[in-house]
Amino acid sequence: MATPTTYVIVGAGFSGMAVAVQLLQRLRTPARICLVNRSLSFGRGLAYGTNSPSHLLNVPAGRMSIDPANDASFIDYLKSRALPYKAGDFVPRSLYGDYLERCLLRAQSQANDDVRLEMIESEVLRIDVSGGAPVVHLTNGRAIEANEVVLALGNFTPQPPCVQRSIEWNNGPLVNDVWAHGVLDEMGRDASVLLVGTGLTAYDAVLRLLDQGHRGAITMLSRRALLPQPHREQETPPAAGLVPPDFLHSESNIRRALRRTRELIAQAAQDGHDWRDVIGGLRGMTPRLWQQLSAKSKNQFVRHVGPYWDTHRHRAAPAIYRRIRDALDAGQLQVAQGRIIDIECSVEGDARAMAIVTYRVRGASSPTTQVFTAVVNCTGPSSDLHRVADPLIAQLRDEGLLSVDALSLGLAVDEEYRITTQSGDVLEHVRYVGPLLKAQHWEATAVPELRVHARNVVDRLLAN
Repeated sequence: MATPTTYVIVGAGFSGMAVAVQLLQRLRTPARICLVNRSLSFGRGLAYGTNSPSHLLNVPAGRMSIDPANDASFIDYLKSRALPYKAGDFVPRSLYGDYLERCLLRAQSQANDDVRLEMIESEVLRIDVSGGAPVVHLTNGRAIEANEVVLALGNFTPQPPCVQRSIEWNNGPLVNDVWAHGVLDEMGRDASVLLVGTGLTAYDAVLRLLDQGHRGAITMLSRRALLPQPHREQETPPAAGLVPPDFLHSESNIRRALRRTRELIAQAAQDGHDWRDVIGGLRGMTPRLWQQLSAKSKNQFVRHVGPYWDTHRHRAAPAIYRRIRDALDAGQLQVAQGRIIDIECSVEGDARAMAIVTYRVRGASSPTTQVFTAVVNCTGPSSDLHRVADPLIAQLRDEGLLSVDALSLGLAVDEEYRITTQSGDVLEHVRYVGPLLKAQHWEATAVPELRVHARNVVDRLLAN
C-alpha cells in the first residue's frame, strides 16, 4: 500500500471546512487529512458560532452553498430539515454552522476507503520548514509531518481603540472581544453602553442586547458614522448586463473611477434598476480592478472610499436593518460621528467600575466626556498581521516566513496560493486561503468568493 499523503488544514471555519470537504470528495489515493482547530466547534468560527436567531446571514441562502458547483446545496439542507426558507431568504447563522458540520460528516462518510479524516482539538504553535517538508507543532505536544499545509486562518480579534492612557481591555467595563463567551449577557438591562464602531459587528451587538430586553441607552460611535445598508426585502441576483465587462479597464485614478461608477448607478436608476445591481455587477471584476491600482491609489481607496464601499457592498439582512432603524427611531439607539480621545475607568465604593470616555464629535469645538457602564469594541476583525498575537502568525512573521502587505490588509501569496516570504520566495508546501487574501483580491471575505478560493487551493494540491 502506498504511503498516504498527509494534508494539515489549520483552522476549521468556513475556509478550512471547504478545503477539507473538497479533499474528502476528490482524493482517490491514500491520504490523511488533519483538520486542526482550537476547539471542537468545527465549522463555527466567529461568524457561525452564535446561537442567536437574530444574527442572520448577510448573504441570501441561495448563494451560500459550500460548493461553487452546486448552488442548491444549502437550500437542499434546509429542506431536509423541513425549514421553510427560500433562496432569497436570510437565514440564522447558527443554521449555517450546522450545515457546514453536516457537509464535513457526509463527505467523510462518502470518502474513498484510503482517505482518513482526523479532527484535532489543539492550536498550532509553529511550522518548521527547515527540512523541506513542513512539520506542524501543536500546543498538545504533537508534531505532524505534513506533505502539504493549508492555513485557513479566519478573522482575528479587533485591535483596541487608540487612546491617550494605557488601559487594560477585556477587564471591568472595557470589552475588546464582543464574541467572548457571555460578555454581553452580564450587562444589566439599564446599562448605558458605548459601541465603538457602526458596522455589522455593532449591529450584532445591538441585536444581542435588545434580545435580552435591554432598556438602557446604546450609543454607536465611529469616525464617519456610516451604517451598513440593507439588502432588498426580496433579494434577487443582480440584473445582468448593467456593468460592461471592460468597465474601468486599466483605470488607475480613484477619482475618475468613482465618478464613472456613480454615473453608471445613476443611469441604471433611470432605467429602473437598483444601485445594488451595479454593486453586485462589480463583484466579479473587483479583484482585477483592485490589482490594477498603484500602491498610492490603493491607499487612497482604503482611506477615503473603503468605508463607503463597505457599507454598500457588505449589507445587512432587511430584518436586521429594520430593528436597527426601530431602535434609532425610538431614541434608545444613537449614532455619533467622532473619535475617542481617552478612556478612564472609575470605581466608587462597592459600585461596578464605570468607563469615563472622552471623545470629540466631528465639528465640535471641544471634546465631550460621558460616563458609560460598558464600552464594547465593535470595530471589526483585525487584519494587521504586524499586531496580531496569534502564536503561529507571530512565528511566521518573526522568522520572515510571511509577507504582510503595505496596507496591513492581509498576507501575500503567489498564484498557487503558496505563502510568500519577506525575501520574495515562497513556502513550497504551505498555502493560505481565507479573508487575508483581501490584500491581493480585495473581494475575499464572503462565502461566494471564499468557496472558489478553497476549490482553487484543492486544485493546486491535487495537481501536485
